Amino acid sequence: MAEAQNNKKIIFTQALGHFTIDAYSGFLNPIMPFIAAKIGITMAIATVLISVSNLTSSLSQPFFGYIADRWRRRFFIFWGMIMASVFLSLLGIAHNIYTLIIFLLLGHMGVSFFHPQATSIVSEFSKDCNNSKDMSFFIASGTFGFALGPAISSNITQFFGLEKLPFACFIGIITAFIILNNTPKIRLLNIPKPKVSLINAVKTIFKNKPVAVLVAASIVKSFVVSSFSIILPFYWKSIGYNVSTIGLILLAFMLFGAFGVVSSPIFEKFIGIKNVFYLSLISVTPLGIIFYLCGGKGIAGLISFILIGYVSFLAVPVNMSLAQRLMPEFKSMISGFIGGFSWGVIGLILPLISLIAEKTGIMTILLIMTFIPLLFSYFIKYLPSES
Repeated sequence: MAEAQNNKKIIFTQALGHFTIDAYSGFLNPIMPFIAAKIGITMAIATVLISVSNLTSSLSQPFFGYIADRWRRRFFIFWGMIMASVFLSLLGIAHNIYTLIIFLLLGHMGVSFFHPQATSIVSEFSKDCNNSKDMSFFIASGTFGFALGPAISSNITQFFGLEKLPFACFIGIITAFIILNNTPKIRLLNIPKPKVSLINAVKTIFKNKPVAVLVAASIVKSFVVSSFSIILPFYWKSIGYNVSTIGLILLAFMLFGAFGVVSSPIFEKFIGIKNVFYLSLISVTPLGIIFYLCGGKGIAGLISFILIGYVSFLAVPVNMSLAQRLMPEFKSMISGFIGGFSWGVIGLILPLISLIAEKTGIMTILLIMTFIPLLFSYFIKYLPSES
């Protein structure tokens, strides 16, 4: 009983950290126009800076995950939280493009530090029967944090000014010490370590067909979520939606995504692992068709959009926990691929999708993309039926 309570405390602590660090991750988007105006850069340059910093964070996570698997130190979750909270809060006082770039890169590097190691710890201290449930709690905490982050930074800016944003770092610093105090020394745990080089570790992971399918499934999910949440605001603006309305719709999209994460273990219990994936992937297509037929507006259109967020996130905890159980020696690195790298890959593709959307129309390209999860569902047959 005492061990179980201790494990719950450790998992709750990581979830608290995930909520906090992802809230900082969401700081930038609503305040970037004000920062750009303050330091005198164009929207195009500001957009490039956001994309590059996000890509740096996402694509580097497998690398930091590999290092975390080898070193087995709390260094990554503690200093990751410190770096993210401090440097992403300092964005408000960046006085030129160079300090802005430094703050962005160091802040997002902290995000990269934290995620692989924290996800690995949740998996390690979760009992087999509760693994998906604990993972869903951890992931949902981050999703809620990311959804609320823009509201936090925009309200601080609105009521107190950009120069007061650095005071927001103290919450992250306090959280970092809470994590440090409640996380055991990882090097003392009996966890298998990878004994191969980084390149061979990547080869080993992707030679495992079920794990490769799981990484690909996370990329497909990220593709749908990113495309709908980033491209659609331009369409809604063109048909007369104001910024507040668009923000509320996107908030609902992410919150229902978090609810999808939370409800994932319930679906797994009743319909099994594979069927959770089938439900998550195949449901996107009919919902996308409804959204298209409604013209992306109206009650039915908005409900279908929000439900796309829900089903897209539905298989996320099952995906992460199954991949880590299949290759326990690479838990942190696999977390980097599924939780970070997948978003980075989509970040590289989205500019091309945006260009195509300008030629064919936003609604048309989004409709076409909703068929990708349906086609990919064929590969779910390669996953084990039981974990």
